[in-house]
Amino acid sequence: MIVERIKPDEIEKFIELREIFIEVFKSDAPALNEQQYAQLRDNRNFVVVGATVGFELVGGLTAYLVPNYYKGGLDLFIYDIAVKTEHQRKGVGIELLKFTKNFCLEHGIKEMYVAAEDNDEQALSYYRKTDAEEIGARFFIYKFD
Repeated sequence: MIVERIKPDEIEKFIELREIFIEVFKSDAPALNEQQYAQLRDNRNFVVVGATVGFELVGGLTAYLVPNYYKGGLDLFIYDIAVKTEHQRKGVGIELLKFTKNFCLEHGIKEMYVAAEDNDEQALSYYRKTDAEEIGARFFIYKFD
């Protein structure tokens, strides 16, 4: 297995990873247009990591670098992480997190966050098995359709 950062010019890999997210999360997310992909590609604070087995992209994560105005520096917020169903429970997710932790250490990032919904038992169970500290927090979403 190879885990590596997907570079901004590797848009095909990102599109493939987005399809994995849509499949795993059972989402009906609409297709993105060229302008939307360009916004992601050009965002220096957008981080994409992929895991490949053989020639197949089997999972990955997206994250954002966020300025920490209390402590200074940057934090990393994992926005999505997913592994194809047939590759789950084989260490892919752990390797994705390990790679991302090392990315943080190499770039002087002091804290990394990931959110999981209260009713997502699979995600909660997974994160509880890692060395993350669980904190009580809730997200509130404002939708503007």
